[in-house]
Amino acid sequence: MGRYVPDGRVRIALLCGAALLAWAVARGAVQNALHDSAPQVAADFWPADGESLASLARDKMAANSGEIDEPTRQLFREALEQSPALASPIVLAALDAEQSGDSKRAERLMVQAKERDPRSTITRFWLLDRYMRTGRYALALDEVGPALRLRRQAMTVVMTVLATLANEPEFRPALAKKLASAPYWRTSFFQAASQQTDPDVLLSLLASSRGQSADQKMEAEQKYVFQKMIEADDGVRAYRAWKSMLPARYRGRADGIYDSNFANWPGAEPFNWVVEDSEIGISRSVVAGDLPQGSALNVRYFGSTAGALAEQYVHVPPGNYRLSAVARRRSQGATGGRLNLQARCAPGEVIASVLLDPIGPGLRRFSTPVKVGPDCHILRISITGLPGELFSEIEAQVTAVTITPAAQAADQ
Repeated sequence: MGRYVPDGRVRIALLCGAALLAWAVARGAVQNALHDSAPQVAADFWPADGESLASLARDKMAANSGEIDEPTRQLFREALEQSPALASPIVLAALDAEQSGDSKRAERLMVQAKERDPRSTITRFWLLDRYMRTGRYALALDEVGPALRLRRQAMTVVMTVLATLANEPEFRPALAKKLASAPYWRTSFFQAASQQTDPDVLLSLLASSRGQSADQKMEAEQKYVFQKMIEADDGVRAYRAWKSMLPARYRGRADGIYDSNFANWPGAEPFNWVVEDSEIGISRSVVAGDLPQGSALNVRYFGSTAGALAEQYVHVPPGNYRLSAVARRRSQGATGGRLNLQARCAPGEVIASVLLDPIGPGLRRFSTPVKVGPDCHILRISITGLPGELFSEIEAQVTAVTITPAAQAADQ
């Protein structure tokens, strides 16, 4: 069989086809590059595609301070003719309908635009605003997550709006139901709401949003609320709410200092231990199988700057108590810094303090009396570092931190 050689007409057709294909590729590349930066140039790059025409319509709308004139309408009609599945012309048509006073048609068009392009930022925020204004709060809250994923920088503004509306009874049921579904923005909401939402509302929302077991995000949300209540001198109620939110088997262990052996019990700060690394030292809970308590706080204090290495807020009735702890040294050689156990009436002055010094490799108990007055509703128990004459660190383990009524302590 001989080799096929196309005749002149076929070669011309192939060359024309290749030229058209090359033109289509080049045209698409140029238009994609110019859609947003130079929509007029992209639209002039014949034949104009739908996205270029839509971008040009948006530019004209912006130049007219949001007004949509007849040439702009014609542009988005042509954009739809070129690209029937495009969302942006539908968005422009919706905005045009809104300007004309036909809000119902505008909403239908925006919903249609969202179905075509779920990642349209203007569509999501427009619907969020529309549903809020018309009292359809469940629908509005469904738009919060998608809208914020498209524009993270709007988080603060949106959370501030939700925190303000949380004070309104008609908005609260929808909000509580949404929070119970654990949206990813829930922690940000409680952070914002702790600054401006009524404490009773916050406690109700916390209770409705918690699941069967606590997790770190939930504990962070509780912390924002409880800390704000303490600052507002409402610490006793915060403590009782915290205790009610503990897993059932831990509620009976929440009298006095919680998790006195640093065994990482569940529960939100600041009524649980706040233990974290800082510029003054490193603190962490550790398993200590050679101790009767089985666990302890391992502390490395750098010895240069005074400050807290671990702390916890505690509620006890007025009366006389004894604050105590046991400690042992882990570092070798001379040390300059020392550890201190103290109690202060939050947010006031220190009312009791005992140096955990001297300490050696064996456990040693330290204690001090504490008088809690009738006006002292919340105690702040801290393990702190105090600098000495030498700039050297100390490493120690502290456990069995307790506050016990004086009469009970005397019997032990």
